[in-house]
Amino acid sequence: MFNVYPWGLSLNVVMPLGISRTRVLFRAYVGDASRLGQGAGGALDEVEMEDEAVVQTVQRGIRSRLYSRGRYAPRHERAVHHFHRLVGEFMGAPATA
Repeated sequence: MFNVYPWGLSLNVVMPLGISRTRVLFRAYVGDASRLGQGAGGALDEVEMEDEAVVQTVQRGIRSRLYSRGRYAPRHERAVHHFHRLVGEFMGAPATA
């Protein structure tokens, strides 16, 4: 994942290790050190750890016996669904609803 900030770029490399294990490597490439710690991406380490905690919580919920999986949360993930459809079309997948 690429994240562009006023100070530069952060890169999150997601590496699947197994069916229920993933490693994420965080890399930052600073173009303007004078803008570090300010505005968007200013507390990058803290935000990355918060994101990791959210992902772990979601994964625990998905493994719950009460979870009923579906494709997307219609109210919250329209953009994700649209993006995935665009990627599928680009790759030659048949159109789906």
